Amino acid sequence: MTDLEQARGHEGVGGRDQPSAARADPRPSFRVASFGLAHKFERLMEIVLRHARHNQYRFVLAQSRGPGEYDIALVDMTATGGPEVASTLRRLPQARPVVRVGRRTDAARGQDDLLQHSFTLNLLKTLNRVVEDAILGRPLQARPEAAPLVVEDGVLERRPRVLIVDDSPTVRRQLAVALQQMGIDSEGVGTAREALDTLMMRRYELMFVDVVMPEMDGYRLTREVKRNRLLRAIPVIILTGRSSPFDLARGALAGCNSYLVKPVSLQSLRETVTRHLRTRARSRQAGGHLSPA
Repeated sequence: MTDLEQARGHEGVGGRDQPSAARADPRPSFRVASFGLAHKFERLMEIVLRHARHNQYRFVLAQSRGPGEYDIALVDMTATGGPEVASTLRRLPQARPVVRVGRRTDAARGQDDLLQHSFTLNLLKTLNRVVEDAILGRPLQARPEAAPLVVEDGVLERRPRVLIVDDSPTVRRQLAVALQQMGIDSEGVGTAREALDTLMMRRYELMFVDVVMPEMDGYRLTREVKRNRLLRAIPVIILTGRSSPFDLARGALAGCNSYLVKPVSLQSLRETVTRHLRTRARSRQAGGHLSPA
């Protein structure tokens, strides 16, 4: 029996999908068990896998994490004990492939470093790669074109990360796409309060802030960031449609590092982002302020 025929033997395995759907699906099916993954990421994974109907393989969430109850183990390295769990799973007899998700940047504090956008974007590609490597015996190095979801702790540096604060989902999405083209990861929130909560949990190299937002406007948010000794080193770029001299003065008084008026060209956006990232990097190398992990 070939490896692919053995893989097809997994069809109809237990998962959170309906058994009838599994029987009607002719694709090779694999069970994915999560270890330490937060509930929101499990829900994201379930949604991504359920709607990947045109993928070459079918993935379902395993109902149990016991030995022999899953085909791929997905371990959140940012969760407490994640590295130890991954190491233990690899040592088990008849070990299954282990996918390490995220990278803990501060082991002492154990802050979350798992990006929702990156997780969603790379989950299916990574699972496909793992399956093909396991089935075909192809080493990981032979597939450099595959975008890695796995980041070895202490081996690879993560990409720069930007927080986008804007109550418009369209603006957040457009800005995220532009940053992605520059090789920069981003996360978006819709309110200043969400931004302040997020800033205390994750490290960002840069912030984009809109002015007109509910409850707290962008000027006040900028002042809050610049008054916080843990956050004040983060460059804040106000990106807004307001262009009067009064508005520019308010931005300067709030402490923003740059003030861009919509619509902004991609060239201007790239130049501004690059300048602040380089300044931020030099500041860190010189022992500047530290922001949360």
